[in-house]
Amino acid sequence: MKKRGILYLVLALSLGSFITIYLLLGFYYSGSFAYGTWINHVYCTGKTVNEANNELKNNTFYNGIVVSAADGEKYFINSDSIDFSIDYYDELKNIMDSQNPFIWGENLFISKNREIPGSPSFDEEKLEKILLEWNLFDVTDKPYYQLKKNDSGYYLETSSEKTANFRKVYDFVKDAVYQKKYEADVSSLSDFYDDIKATEDDMKVYDLFERIDKVQNNDASIRIAENKISAAPSDITEWMITLDELDKAIDEEKSEENPGNGYFIAGDKVIEFPRDYRVEENIVTDKDGNILLSCSNVYDFICDKLAEIDTNQCIERYQKDGKGLIYVSGNKNGKLYDENKEYENFVNSIDGAGPAVSEIALPNKSLVLDGAELGKEYILVDMGNQHLRYYKNGKICIEYDIVTGNIGLGRGTPVGLYHIYNKRYHTILRGADYASFVNYWLGVNKGIGIHDATWRKEFGGEIYKRSGSHGCINSPLDLMEKLYNQVEVGVPVLLYY
Repeated sequence: MKKRGILYLVLALSLGSFITIYLLLGFYYSGSFAYGTWINHVYCTGKTVNEANNELKNNTFYNGIVVSAADGEKYFINSDSIDFSIDYYDELKNIMDSQNPFIWGENLFISKNREIPGSPSFDEEKLEKILLEWNLFDVTDKPYYQLKKNDSGYYLETSSEKTANFRKVYDFVKDAVYQKKYEADVSSLSDFYDDIKATEDDMKVYDLFERIDKVQNNDASIRIAENKISAAPSDITEWMITLDELDKAIDEEKSEENPGNGYFIAGDKVIEFPRDYRVEENIVTDKDGNILLSCSNVYDFICDKLAEIDTNQCIERYQKDGKGLIYVSGNKNGKLYDENKEYENFVNSIDGAGPAVSEIALPNKSLVLDGAELGKEYILVDMGNQHLRYYKNGKICIEYDIVTGNIGLGRGTPVGLYHIYNKRYHTILRGADYASFVNYWLGVNKGIGIHDATWRKEFGGEIYKRSGSHGCINSPLDLMEKLYNQVEVGVPVLLYY
């Protein structure tokens, strides 16, 4: 046989052997994965579907999921605790069914890895139970409404807290586990949290506040000339009876000193402390739910506010601030008002028995003046305290006790704002029944002036009530001399009781 024939025979035998081997391998791969099959980076060549499935399961790592809440808290759920597993059988079967075992040779040149997700499964009931153990879903015991108090009175604080919606969180986490995610972020307030709901008890607090707010915003007031006395909510809340003052209120006895003692405003009426009372959130009410206001506290409030318009307090404010009105009573007792009467009027304004605004009529000959009319230099003659003060550049220069007109005989020195209209040295003062020599005279109002009274040994006190002057302002000689030497014509003089 020629050499060429032998070569052809060898080639034919070799090719036949290759084809035989190739076909034999094709038959071999007909029940398993063909050569060069990589799935999820696992070499599956020659493995059956079940064998490859077990191999992939053993090479799958998923230890669980971390759930992140809105408050920054994190909660880990271990995959073993929910019986997590992944099965690849159906996807592997599809790959197996789609492969042609007789073209396995392609993998010699184009072999590559395939990725399949598999089918995760776990016990959803166990997941639900584990999630429920998280304190994220604990029912908050914080009330929706809270009654609070500050310097402006009572106010209602509404809770801004939210509560996690379990069903929304559970569904989100469940889907994340099915997707083999390692983290589930449920921190979004709008997606996973609900506002806490007002309970029946919360609504009782809301109703109480509505009653309190109506009372604390009462617009009762007293007007005196250009001044208005009204109670701010913070004032009214101090009159409300609370649990802390309950025993004191129950035991409060009536008295002439404070006509409000033993009485309480309850809605549209004034009552004694009720037998049937209630305590709501530390606030005491009557059986009908009316907030109880202490009349004794109302009386004290009115007295304190009225005292602010007393002449001396008005003067002090002017001296401090350089502005403000000064009220001067025309009465010889210096009273601008009757505390008891104004208290009754104010109570009637609060409970609706009277007008919301009650007016105080000033006594005859009373006056209201702008403090600026005094200027920086002036004389104050406080006849109620029988004391004279001389101010210059806003500072007191001279002060001493005096004796003014005898009010017992109807010769009381008249009130008013006057000015020094003349000065006389060594002069005789004459009247229908007297003639008195004085060393120093400062004319104030017609025949009334400030002068020395050498015939007096004592000044101040209540001398003016039984042994006062004919209307002038009697002064000690040495101090009158000082005053005379410093004061010029035109200086304002305020006479008041």
